[in-house]
Amino acid sequence: MNNTRENAWNFASLFLFFALAAVTGYFMKAGNIDIRDISTTELIILTLAIYRVTRVVVFEKIFKYFRDFVKANNRVYFMRTLCFIITCPWCAGVWIALIMVVFYYFIPYGVLLVYIMALSGVASFLVMLSNYLGLSVYEKEKKRNKKPKPPVHHKKEI
Repeated sequence: MNNTRENAWNFASLFLFFALAAVTGYFMKAGNIDIRDISTTELIILTLAIYRVTRVVVFEKIFKYFRDFVKANNRVYFMRTLCFIITCPWCAGVWIALIMVVFYYFIPYGVLLVYIMALSGVASFLVMLSNYLGLSVYEKEKKRNKKPKPPVHHKKEI
């Protein structure tokens, strides 16, 4: 029975997602916005923003309290489904993509949030790159300066 309820909530969340995507599409059409007309620059900006917000929701400390709250209350089936969404980068990324599109096209000053998150995404990539390069240089330096250990001499007991 538990698995049936869980599956029902998962299906309901999927249905909700498709319904929200359809409503978003309806308003885009009503506003004469065609997502296929998006420029490469806008696509990159949205992608970086989606990446960054997904990372914040799924991994960053700022959302840890919320994730822990949802995990602690996952006896409620809705919360269990929400837990699946916010702890899975692929699941969260789909929802966040829809949210970022809504912010970008429909929320006043939402474009500003999208750009800020995109810039934060670029900064995040640069930090990861510098960490990787720094560790790489450190490891190479460590190997280069590695001195052979002096041989261990065991004293013979007489």
